[in-house]
This record gives sequence, structure tokens and C-alpha cells, in this order.
Amino acid sequence: MKRISVLLGGAIVAAGLSAGVFAHEGKHKDVNDEKIVTIEGEVIDMACFTASEGDAKGTDHAECAQKCMATGIPAGILPEGKGEDDALIMLTNPKVFAPYAAQTIKVEGVVYDEKHAIDVKKAYVKDGEHWKEIALDDEHHKMGGDDMKDHAKGMKDMKTDGDKMMGDKDKDMKDMPGMEKK
Repeated sequence: MKRISVLLGGAIVAAGLSAGVFAHEGKHKDVNDEKIVTIEGEVIDMACFTASEGDAKGTDHAECAQKCMATGIPAGILPEGKGEDDALIMLTNPKVFAPYAAQTIKVEGVVYDEKHAIDVKKAYVKDGEHWKEIALDDEHHKMGGDDMKDHAKGMKDMKTDGDKMMGDKDKDMKDMPGMEKK
């Protein structure tokens, strides 16, 4: 009876672990299933905005935000009518957004809620009654389709080449003075 209980208990644990693995798999997004959304809001610099608990925004903070983003501080978007917890980091070069600090922009991209980020595909700034496109200038946006696949392959090749260069670390390390295994 004890053996059956142990086997049954083991089967239940294994089933639970398997269910967890399959449940986790469902959270991953397929690149082709990404949903592009459009968000309209204010351009903010994420460092000051976060450190000030959401107070560093608007025209009073525009000059500081411009300086921050021009030096590479991440840019964000505070959606219209939303609170400080709804601000999203824009995953793109912040320098292109510096001139538009505290202005209304519209971004199209994929939102990653759990990361409070948006992968910006296109961006526009309000110019009177019209929207003017903002040219995104970073390597991520210069790559697309096959270029992105080539980049991923290049990164994998670089890791493989690095591993080959390192050789057998254990063998090489034991030959170094003071690195003998004890």
C-alpha cells in the first residue's frame, strides 16, 4: 500500500509540473501575433518622472526633460488621462524625442504591460491639427524582417565563436599558477 501511495504521489507531482510547463508556454507571444496599439500622450523623461513620483512632467519640466533625453535618459509616454503608474518606457532611441519633451505624441507599437514598456514601431508629434512623423533612429528600427533574422543569427554565431575561443576553461585554468583544483 505504501508503494502505491508513493507512486500515486509521484504521478500527481509529475502531472502538476507538466501542467505548469504547458501553462507557462501559453504566456509567450509569437512574433507574428504581436498586436500593434496606438497610444497618445505626453513625452516624458523616465528618470525624473520616476524619481519625482510622477511630478516631473508638463511644460514646467520640458527643458530638463529635453536635456535628459538628449543625453540618453530613456524617454517615456504618459497616456492622456492616465496616472503615473500608466507611463510606458519607449523602447527606442530617446534622443529623437528630446525636442518634443512635454508635447503630445502618438506612438504605434507593441505594449509589454508587465515591463511597462512599448516597442515603438512609429511615432508622430502633434503639429497644430496634423500629426508629423518622428524619424526613429536606432539599430532596432533599422533592422526589419530578414535583417532582424540575420542579426539574431549573428548574435548566436558570436556566442559560438566566443565559446570556441575560450576553449576548455577547466583544462586551461588548472595550468595557471594558484588555480589548481583542491
